[in-house]
Amino acid sequence: MPTAVFTQLPWHPSVDSVEATFAEYAPRSPKGAYPALGNVPLEELRKYWWEPISGEKRDEVIHEFLTAAQAGDALAQLALIKLLVPKAIKVVASSRQLRLYSMDDAMGIYITALWEAILTHPLARRKSLIFSLAMEALGIVNGHVKSSRRPVECPLEDWHDAAAEQQLQSASNRTEEDLAEVLAWSLSAGVLTRDEVVLLTRYYLAGDIPNSRQDLMEDHALSAEALRKKASRIRSKLVEAVRTEITEASW
Repeated sequence: MPTAVFTQLPWHPSVDSVEATFAEYAPRSPKGAYPALGNVPLEELRKYWWEPISGEKRDEVIHEFLTAAQAGDALAQLALIKLLVPKAIKVVASSRQLRLYSMDDAMGIYITALWEAILTHPLARRKSLIFSLAMEALGIVNGHVKSSRRPVECPLEDWHDAAAEQQLQSASNRTEEDLAEVLAWSLSAGVLTRDEVVLLTRYYLAGDIPNSRQDLMEDHALSAEALRKKASRIRSKLVEAVRTEITEASW
């Protein structure tokens, strides 16, 4: 496990502070402090993260940061929050609980929840960690902040952070990747079987491909209506599992 070099860092829960503090302290991290990164310097974490690396490798890196953070490494915890900023922006922009707040204040609340989620995440969990942490943080927010139907006071398009926006733009076109992340979590958590994930993927993601659902009907010997009901039941089970995950993470 990496040795904690910085046990305290002077940052506060805002994207600007996370970015600035990480930029100041990451170059001081000794080479090899986080073996999962290999030869990648910690200050190049963001660039590395957006390269085409496998989900297994991402989970390995995240788990190493989690382990270090829970052992008192403040820089590892900050690195995790930095990696989660793009997903945090997407969660905050759609969260009913945070619509009473400006975008900056809402991000501050969610980043604080991420800080708590990182320190309490069960280390026995090693798969789909980005999704799990995001859900745990949302659960903390949902348990602490009253829901509102008001619109966000500061719309997402008016909220400016160049580095984060660049990542958000990259992430905004990855709907299928986000769904794949949820499905991978459902497998690792034992929510869905592999056959159920395959059926759900083929039914919803390949629905616009000619004959795809017809092939699915033939493969499962089901009528169109029976197939629709089967896919709907699986989807409902997944939605309920995500809802439970959020609820159980609440304060």
